[in-house]
Amino acid sequence: MSAFPNETTLRAILELACRAPSVHNTQPWAWAVRDTMLLLRADPHRKLLHADPNERDLVMSCGAALHELVVAAAGMGWACTVHHTPEGGRTDLLAVVTFAHRDPDVADLSRLAALEQRCTDRRRVSSWPVPRQRLEHLIGLVREYGVVASTVPDHLRPVLETALDTARAHQSTDEAYLAELYSWSRGGSEEGIPESSLLSAESTPDSHTRFPAGTLADVHDEDGPPAEEWLVLATASDDPLSWLRTGEALDAIWLSCTTSGLALVPYTQPIEVGSTRRTLQHDLLGDNSSPQVLVRIGWPRRHHPPLPPTPRRAVDDVLHHESAASS
Repeated sequence: MSAFPNETTLRAILELACRAPSVHNTQPWAWAVRDTMLLLRADPHRKLLHADPNERDLVMSCGAALHELVVAAAGMGWACTVHHTPEGGRTDLLAVVTFAHRDPDVADLSRLAALEQRCTDRRRVSSWPVPRQRLEHLIGLVREYGVVASTVPDHLRPVLETALDTARAHQSTDEAYLAELYSWSRGGSEEGIPESSLLSAESTPDSHTRFPAGTLADVHDEDGPPAEEWLVLATASDDPLSWLRTGEALDAIWLSCTTSGLALVPYTQPIEVGSTRRTLQHDLLGDNSSPQVLVRIGWPRRHHPPLPPTPRRAVDDVLHHESAASS
């Protein structure tokens, strides 16, 4: 029988869901309660006008929050039914969620723990290889969301690295883009990415980072090179529904990596630039599917200290109640 969490429980679920990853930590989601439904909308005021004019990253970020909502609710005894609602190019209403009581199982509690532990660690990974069976598990996970994940074989790594560097060089000539980037990634603000989560100037070689230097040290002191693996998440279509589902899939594999002890970092910069997006499509995927995000995966080095938490928006900033007549 369907029901709806009380206000205290709903706020606890949303507080967890709002830990989701988002582009530049913009957290561009807005939740609304209407009767016994929870609505997810994109917050247009938190859109990246220069990096993300088409709202791909914005909607993908909302998809990650939607997945974390489902995970948080399941861990607290609620099953969610999600109706994905983006139509055409519209992103004002992305999903409608209804709830029903359901006792959590061990898997639910494991994912809930991963949600609370997940972070973006941009430091280089260790020289320990990622087993193929773990990659195959992640590839299988994203299929549940209508997304296809492909590994990048060694002989195609130069294509990926060139796309990363070309996109960064292209965007670095855009002063409006750089001003926007710096506004979300330099000190003084309680929002965006803190300097403690950004690599220091001494740690940035070969990191493919788009961000200015921060204070996070990264000294690779192992004998072998970092044993990173790369996945490309792609969809058959390139529209808001595809972006939303990619965000869900990305968060699903991120939580799975967290449970396994793996570090994951997403890269969307080559997708934001038309020429490098086409390069990934033709030279990396080799078909007509649409690349949505690149993912770097590897084992973190054991001596790495944990990262401090990034700032989060308060539930009061992202939740409101509305009547059916206001729709």
